[in-house]
Amino acid sequence: MLRNNLWPFAIAYCLLLMHVDADDVPTCQPKDFHYEYTECDSEGMRWRVSVPEHNKCTGGAPNAPVRGKDCTFTCNAGQFLDIQGDQECHPCPAGTYSLGGGVRFDDWDNLPLGFTISSEAFGGGFMWRSHKRDVNCSSDSVNGSTWQLHSNYIAAVPGDCTTSLIFSTKLVKAGTVTFEYQSPNPDILFHFTVQNDQCQAIGDESKGTWPPNTEEGKWKTQTLNLKSGMNVLQWRALGMKERTHSRSPILIRKIEVTGVAYTSECTKCRSGTYSSGGTEFCGYCQENTYSNRGAAQCSPCNQATEYSTVGASKCETRPPCLERDYYEYQTPCDDNKQTRKEYAWISPQICNPAGTGAVTLPPQGPLEDCPPCNPGMQLFNNSVCEFCPANQFSDGSKPCEACPASTSPEYSLDYRWWSVMPPNVSSDCLSMTAETCSPQAGWLVSNDHIRTQFSHDKNVFLILTMHIPGFRGQANVVNGKADIIGHISFGFEINCTGDCELVFLTDVNGKNSVAKSWKGSYEKNEYMYKVRSNKSMIATWAFQPYDWENLPEAKAEEYLNNIAKIYSIKVSNTISGGASECKPCPRGTTKNTCIPCPDGQYIDTSTASCKSCPPNTVVSSSDSWGEQACKVCGSGLKAEGGKVCKTDCKYVAKDGKVYDFSDLDNIQFVVGNKLFTSSGTQYYHGFNISLCGNKGTQLPTCYNNVTEQPGNKSEEVEILSHGGTYGLPTDVRGMVCRSTLVPQRDAEAPVVSTQPVSLGDHLVKIVSNDSSMADLFKEEGFSATPEELEKDIHFHYKSEQSTPACPEGRTTIISLRCDVKQDLQGVIDLPPKCSDGTCDGCTFHFLWKSQHACPICRNEDYEVINGECIRGEQTIHYYPPKHCLLSDSHKPKQMKQKCTTMPFAVQVALPVVIGVGVLLMLLLVYLWKRNKRLEYKYMKLVETAGGRDGELPGVESCGLEEDDEEAVHFPDKNTSIFQKIKNKITSGGKVSDDDFADDDNPFIAVKMQEKLPLT
Repeated sequence: MLRNNLWPFAIAYCLLLMHVDADDVPTCQPKDFHYEYTECDSEGMRWRVSVPEHNKCTGGAPNAPVRGKDCTFTCNAGQFLDIQGDQECHPCPAGTYSLGGGVRFDDWDNLPLGFTISSEAFGGGFMWRSHKRDVNCSSDSVNGSTWQLHSNYIAAVPGDCTTSLIFSTKLVKAGTVTFEYQSPNPDILFHFTVQNDQCQAIGDESKGTWPPNTEEGKWKTQTLNLKSGMNVLQWRALGMKERTHSRSPILIRKIEVTGVAYTSECTKCRSGTYSSGGTEFCGYCQENTYSNRGAAQCSPCNQATEYSTVGASKCETRPPCLERDYYEYQTPCDDNKQTRKEYAWISPQICNPAGTGAVTLPPQGPLEDCPPCNPGMQLFNNSVCEFCPANQFSDGSKPCEACPASTSPEYSLDYRWWSVMPPNVSSDCLSMTAETCSPQAGWLVSNDHIRTQFSHDKNVFLILTMHIPGFRGQANVVNGKADIIGHISFGFEINCTGDCELVFLTDVNGKNSVAKSWKGSYEKNEYMYKVRSNKSMIATWAFQPYDWENLPEAKAEEYLNNIAKIYSIKVSNTISGGASECKPCPRGTTKNTCIPCPDGQYIDTSTASCKSCPPNTVVSSSDSWGEQACKVCGSGLKAEGGKVCKTDCKYVAKDGKVYDFSDLDNIQFVVGNKLFTSSGTQYYHGFNISLCGNKGTQLPTCYNNVTEQPGNKSEEVEILSHGGTYGLPTDVRGMVCRSTLVPQRDAEAPVVSTQPVSLGDHLVKIVSNDSSMADLFKEEGFSATPEELEKDIHFHYKSEQSTPACPEGRTTIISLRCDVKQDLQGVIDLPPKCSDGTCDGCTFHFLWKSQHACPICRNEDYEVINGECIRGEQTIHYYPPKHCLLSDSHKPKQMKQKCTTMPFAVQVALPVVIGVGVLLMLLLVYLWKRNKRLEYKYMKLVETAGGRDGELPGVESCGLEEDDEEAVHFPDKNTSIFQKIKNKITSGGKVSDDDFADDDNPFIAVKMQEKLPLT
């Protein structure tokens, strides 16, 4: 109760104190006022008013407002508007600079005023990124996936996060934004947008909202137009892949914005720079000088004990000279063909040779014979090695000789000795912070090898570049793979105390891409890169002394002693260079080169003559030696001209079924599932597929249009599928390719296509009834019965380009399944469990259902149905089964034939009955005739019988009397054959007494002349 009563007193006390404090503030005097401009009115004008300092005084008599400069007024570069005085432009004082109507940001020790950093985790992971929860995207996290300040630049490696650098400003008139950046990593999407305060896209977005990638260590400038009013500038980095062995960040070194309001005061020069006044920029302090912030000139260091590099903010004490402060080099060969080793201090020299414990330069070495020239070269004027003339060869130690008859020089670039830098090889140094490197920083020749030398530069790449004019022969495809035309091989060694890295790059795809990288120390090693294109190319070796993220904290001794050595470099089968030997030519030479063997033939090693390869094999090169050079085409492919394996989009399975996929041989576009970041940024993948090569026309192409977008609206298929629209060097062409698509907020703007990659350069084989596919179908979630797996046809494609995740390249399998319900092109499905076409990032799989994937109907597949016999004519119907496809020559057939209404059984039984009847009639006639003969004989026997009634005739003697003569009657020999056959048949082929009865018996008894009594 008591406490409640004290509340009114407490409130009154507080009010009293406030009143006392207000009374203690003095009244504002004229010196306490300063001038400010009001907001612009509807007429574009503003007022200059007097405003007291905050919390310094109160009251007073401010000066009356006066008209100020109009809202669009700005001073020229190097000037400022004196709003406190005469409202006129005046030159900037010494130690400052001004852009007039603009601002510049190039000091990144702290985040400049007006900038903010925002980072967010992905709401849905990409197909190759594992889904991680609770990802920390803050700048102080271990993940570090955000914009990071590094004094001279600001860097971003998004990793598991997407990070944005945002700057808000109000432009009084149309202006520009210009920024210098590095974006060498194609796996990071670098996106720049301009929006107003309503989050609506404004400005010149169509010119460069997706800044193109840069080469490693090289800065690029991008400029865009801005509209007047509020502008929100956003630089956003999106990581599209999981972290790899080496991460190249996005760097921004300088940002300039013009069109902003007047500059009432000039900006002070940052430390390490100076200005004499009236300028729009500050110059760098030179070596052995320094400056503080806002310096009008640079101050010198005590060169006896101190030193400084370019742009230094202070002088450093010169340390005692050590072995790393000098370098060794080889002097050029003199007239006596001799050379020696000499030593020199690294320039600029920062060490103190008189310091405690300092070393001195070693004495020069003794004279020694110069090493021989490299193979294919000869010594010219006893001092310089040059390539042999055309059609000549040399091993480097002897003068060049002409090739023998019927031989041709084997050209190559073979560097084994490094007394001088070869003519097509150059060294360079790229700094991430400074404009230039020290003169000694780079690759230095050292007799039997070439090595890196960092001088005292930090944050640099040492670049060795080799220009290759091209390769002999033609690019070819053997067994589904691009044939090897030549090799780039080199021997190297890396000695490091930290995380140094040697990277080998080529520009075979139109841009520098990493072929191989080595991190940390390596003993002497060999590497060979396979060249599959005959075009000219540039090979690059880049050495980074330390991981860029740790460079600011690294000590000098941890990276200055890191060294990379290259002992030899050889490029084979070049169109120019030098030849160390000459090869025999079976068919002679022309224009200093061999006359090639005909296509499909190889050179026999024993006879040195051209011989044909076995059937269905191809040979990659016209000068391939040995039968082993002939490569067998893959399953389902045919050799064409002896040089390439192709398919006519027809396939014959093991069971004899024939498939014709010609109607499916055109470009197909497949869209993956839509994915989103946590802020709602949408992206997805688009796939271009050509089953058999698009009938020999142009293959599908996946584009990178982030640097040059079309002027009108375009569909995804148009951007991805139709060739020749943009022709950018980063476009990818193959039988299967993929692009990452990012729709823009503006519905009228075309979709952004970026990160094109080939998933299948060539068709390797076509197989059916592959039992190994059952596990893949199950893993990916496809439903398939054993019958379907047995009938599926699988097209296998291969891309040779290796990645850290897929060192053997990528593989694509398109499974064709017969589905009579899917007409036209059918439907292409992605794996249900892996919606982006792959479950491991290296093997991609598509299931294509279509009626055109069914086999062509054969005659034996038809179902035969006989129609009804109508008026002596019957129709026979042939119906195809449902699991096959009718071709033009196999339409449903009908055939008519003559018929009768009599049943078939009757038709068969009638001839049998007639035949049996005829036989019975013949038998009846035969029996009748037989009976008649027997009757006749009987009657004759009765007739000749004598005696009384009832008495039998007397027995006749078989003997003959003396005077009796036997009467013999011979039968007629013209007995019918039919009768004989009949007798034979009736007797079953056996001889019986009946056979000699009657007419068949040649001896027939006749009536005797005289009867004899029985007794």
